[in-house]
Parts: sequence; structure tokens; C-alpha cells
Amino acid sequence: MGETTIIHLSRLIALERRLDNVANNVANADTTGFRARQLSFQEYLSPAKEGEADGKRERPVSLVNAGFQYPDVSGGPIQLTGNPLDVAIVGDGYFAVQTPQGERYTRAGALTTDATGRLVTMEGQPILSRTGPITIAPEERSLTIAADGTISSRQRILGSLRLVRFDGPLQAVGSNLFQSQTPALDIPTGSVKLSVGALEKSNVQNVQEMSRLSEVTRSYEQVGGLLKNSQSVDDLNKLGTVPD
Repeated sequence: MGETTIIHLSRLIALERRLDNVANNVANADTTGFRARQLSFQEYLSPAKEGEADGKRERPVSLVNAGFQYPDVSGGPIQLTGNPLDVAIVGDGYFAVQTPQGERYTRAGALTTDATGRLVTMEGQPILSRTGPITIAPEERSLTIAADGTISSRQRILGSLRLVRFDGPLQAVGSNLFQSQTPALDIPTGSVKLSVGALEKSNVQNVQEMSRLSEVTRSYEQVGGLLKNSQSVDDLNKLGTVPD
């Protein structure tokens, strides 16, 4: 495989990853708590080869590599719903939830109760208080959430929503869950305000993402054409029939 073909191929793979990334953002433009994904690109130098026939080392080839994906942590717009179990975080912070894979974190504050009385997300994951999952007894009524995260029924205070922040980068897990290699840091009660009866919507800038989608699609088609041409030249080179 020729050098030019390898360069075009690396560019095509990077564009394919970017295309998937942008398409995923567009698909989740209406997903509560979704944060747009971005890709980090970096240069990769292929190792130089030793022992060429003319005694010269072949120079390394500069290739493009889509390094890693990371979420855009800017806040999304807050939409009023009037549902007393809908909560949106105003500012920095994440809700902690319990999943089969361990503790995860989310900005999606659409809450409900399951058949066992636990307070859960719409996906059925228990939302965590500072002491663990929250369970509401059948006789308890009029569940409310205060702006400081305190959860109460008419009979008693049930707990306080656990809000956390991170000093390190986050990794997206699914549409609106996150995890991190750095430990979650508890935010003191009352330090972050919650907007009750409201939800944080996706922070995807739909018009911008649609424009990116068109741009990446055009680039993908152009590089795909260049790749076909370079492969044809490589085949002719092997046959010794490339015209001057």
C-alpha cells in the first residue's frame, strides 16, 4: 500500500468517526440532560523503516488520528415542565445514580417512583441521596423536592439529593450517563441551586451540528474519491505502467 493511500485512509477513518459523532449529537438533540460529544484529533507519525535498498531511511508518514471523545460540559437550556419530580441543576454538578455497572452520573433530572417505591430516573436507575437510594413508603403522600435538594413527603424528610462534581474529565456512557477516572466530589447541600418543576435539555446546537454534518459528509466523499484514485495509481505502479 502506497504512502499516499495510507494518508488518505487515515483521514477517511478519522472523518468516519467524526461523522458518527456529529450524527449522534443530532440524534440526541431532544434528549434530556444530553451533552454534545466532541472528538480530539492528533497527529500520528508512522515509524520510519530501516534498511532501504539505497541505504536511506524512509521518512515517517504523518497521519491523522481521532484520539478520544469528550463531552461538552456547557449547560443546556432549562425548560419548565410543572412536574414536581422534575429537577434541573443550575450551574455545575451531576446527580448520582445507581446502575448494575456501579455508580454513574447524570444531568437528567426527570424522576419518578418504581413499583417498589424507589425514586428513580426514567430509565429505572435509583437516584442517590447522601445516604443511598430513596424509598417512599406507600402511605407517604405529596412528595416534594426543594431547591437545595431536600426530598420530603407530607409526613417526613426523606433525604437530600446527592450532587457531585469532578476535577478530571468525564466519559459519556450511553445517552445521558457519565463516569470518570477521578473520584466524585460531593457538593455541600445548598451550594448548588436546583430548578424544581423543570428539566435541563440537551446542549446540542442543532443548526451548528447540521452544518457540521454537511461539511463532514462532503469531506468524506472528497477523501473517498482521492483514496480511489491513489489506489489506482498504486496498482499501476505495481504493474510498472504509470504514465509519465
